[in-house]
Amino acid sequence: MEQSPPESQRFRRLYDDNVEVIRRYCYRRIPESEVDDATIEVFTVVWKRLSEAPSGDGVLPWVYGIAHNVVRNLDRTRRRRARLANKLGTLRRRDEPSAEIQVIRRIDDEAVLDAVRELRTADREILMLAAWEGLKPSEIASVLNIDAHAASMRLHRARNRLARRVGAPQLRTPIGTDPQAATEGGRP
Repeated sequence: MEQSPPESQRFRRLYDDNVEVIRRYCYRRIPESEVDDATIEVFTVVWKRLSEAPSGDGVLPWVYGIAHNVVRNLDRTRRRRARLANKLGTLRRRDEPSAEIQVIRRIDDEAVLDAVRELRTADREILMLAAWEGLKPSEIASVLNIDAHAASMRLHRARNRLARRVGAPQLRTPIGTDPQAATEGGRP
């Protein structure tokens, strides 16, 4: 029976396989100036929690979950700093467009840009995980620490909210569910 590689080798393989994917994930969500630090923070947490890492196909959603939390913490820190600056009244806050807006600006459709800006943070995040990261609802569920059915429903609702904002037809059944089961009263 083969022995498992030492943790440092396992981490190195996990890092090499996922660093660019996680870097792009961060790039789409936070200012470019914070991407390197966020990526380092993600893999610092991965190193500390390596014994908890799933194997196989579950590892990338697990790392995305860590990245999600790191980005969320950075966003919280940014908001706290802005509130403090406003309280002090002596510092000017320069609004830098978020990473998601920078990416979307490359698209010519201003209606979509406006609609995405108006969505709640949770809706934006689940749409980004599906569209930009290419995750399936079961993988999104792992990132957000919810069950797969809830992820599928949240994704469906977020897509419909976006469709309403841009005037597109709404989806009748959640993506990834059986349309026939939905019409027969079955649960996806």
